[in-house]
Amino acid sequence: MEKKIPMSKALKFNFNPFKEGLSHVLGTLEKDIMEVLWNRGESSVKDILDTFPTDKNISYSAVITVTNRMTKKGLLEKRKLGKAYFYKPIYTREQFFEFVTKKIVEGVSEFSLKSAMVHFVDYMSQMDPDKIEYFSKLIESKRKGDSRS
Repeated sequence: MEKKIPMSKALKFNFNPFKEGLSHVLGTLEKDIMEVLWNRGESSVKDILDTFPTDKNISYSAVITVTNRMTKKGLLEKRKLGKAYFYKPIYTREQFFEFVTKKIVEGVSEFSLKSAMVHFVDYMSQMDPDKIEYFSKLIESKRKGDSRS
């Protein structure tokens, strides 16, 4: 069972509703770096850069700058080993998605809870009509106080 890590208040991101996937909350290079680190684990800037296709034309200094910013945002941990710095994600992909989703839902709900719920249910029922039954059971379990759902 995966250990639950409390999300840091220092974790910062902005949500852009007009992007897709991780690009909703991360810049292009940030997203690429997180994908590398989630897949490979702790890596140096050189290791990260070596995973990018050469036609991307990303400089070493750009990766250093972005990884340092990501450390300040609470996304990465940094440690020095010899002359190189190594970076690793503070949160697993799943933990990050859970935190971001929670914050987005909270933000949208503050804007218009009714509208958020209507659009969410409409969207999910279009994606998979069987989801309506899942959500119905989820709501019922929450009414009964089942915290495991």
